[in-house]
Amino acid sequence: PKIMIRHILKIIWNERRSNLWILLEYTLVFSVLWFCCDYCSAILRTYKSDPGIDIRDTYRIEMGYRIIKNTDEPEPEYDRFALTMTFLERVKRHPDVAYVALGRYAIPYSGSVATSGWMLNDEKGTLSDSAEVGFRERLVTPDFFRVFNIPIRSGRMFRWPDDGENKNVIISTIGPGVCGIGEERFPIDKIRTLSQCLPGGGENVITAIGTTEQIHDIYWGKPMSTIYYPLSREQTSLYRNEIALRVKPGTDKDFPQRFRKEMSEQLKLGPYFLASVKPISDYKAKQAEEVNGELNGVYSVTIFLVINIMLGILGTFYFRTQSRRSEIGLRIALGSSKRKIRSLIFTETLLLLFLASIVATILCMALRFADLIQSLGIPAIADRAAWGIGVEQDVINFAVTFVFVAVISIVAVWYPARQAVKVQPAEALHEE
Repeated sequence: PKIMIRHILKIIWNERRSNLWILLEYTLVFSVLWFCCDYCSAILRTYKSDPGIDIRDTYRIEMGYRIIKNTDEPEPEYDRFALTMTFLERVKRHPDVAYVALGRYAIPYSGSVATSGWMLNDEKGTLSDSAEVGFRERLVTPDFFRVFNIPIRSGRMFRWPDDGENKNVIISTIGPGVCGIGEERFPIDKIRTLSQCLPGGGENVITAIGTTEQIHDIYWGKPMSTIYYPLSREQTSLYRNEIALRVKPGTDKDFPQRFRKEMSEQLKLGPYFLASVKPISDYKAKQAEEVNGELNGVYSVTIFLVINIMLGILGTFYFRTQSRRSEIGLRIALGSSKRKIRSLIFTETLLLLFLASIVATILCMALRFADLIQSLGIPAIADRAAWGIGVEQDVINFAVTFVFVAVISIVAVWYPARQAVKVQPAEALHEE
């Protein structure tokens, strides 16, 4: 085998002008298929990954606001916080309800998102140098963590609504023991306060009193750590707040209909009324439908590229093998067996592919770290580590791409090689 490979390398070198174009084609094909494999695999993994939250048996309540018309009397003033507390008390008394929570920018898969930048400080000073770290913000009541089964990792739960005035918050990880966004990582257990400069001067400082594990309700992009703020008294509003509840196991059958029938009158509080009750799984399904639409576009482009690559390789190697009929005829005339010649052609093809795959792998790794896909505006997995995508994905990309191109190449040379070895030596030399 070593002598045969050395012989094939000499053939490749002697035919370097024609083989250079094949190597360039292989490098381009390998790079394109590598990125297709990497992109589709990464999207699929993030799409199927554990979001860190449990939305089974959870529902979202939406309250309407009744507007009084055709009257000259001014609209009465309402104590929104008192109405909210009455609402929570009445909902909790429902026999099917386990927990109920309020929030803003909080409910998973609802599409409501708020972000901000913060400096991270430990006991000695600033952790994040001079750059602010991006966080997602969720304003919630303590039962939010119970509704979605989010355990407190360390520290304590904030007291509501008192900690809303004291600026005590809970932050989530983005990986094992760290928080941040993108490639920025900071030890979460060392963070004591977060601060930001206010536009008019001064500084806003919040205190981290607890941490949770990572949760995410997005399918790609940069996962972010979350700051959970306690909802303050001034921020409570049954019309503007997001309301989520968890029902007791085994009571979710026809729950929205039963709840509306039993609670509509009780939840007419001031100007507010019960408008709808929807499973949170419906919001996830709607977001998944939008994601599937984008994924179908990605898969369609990938299939189109793969088909064209297959046709290109088939055509290239068909004409290449046909053009070597005289060489094959001469080898047969000198005593080489047909089986040995076919083996020579197959090995030469795979060796060309292997040489090109090395160059293509180096190129793909360099372009991936340069965030080429993201710069082209294609939705990409910008932070692979945060999604649990490591070196093993590169190994998978190489193996899948190499095997796929190798199979296409063998198929491309098999028929013309089979026909070429059937030619009579005198006929092949006469053609030359």
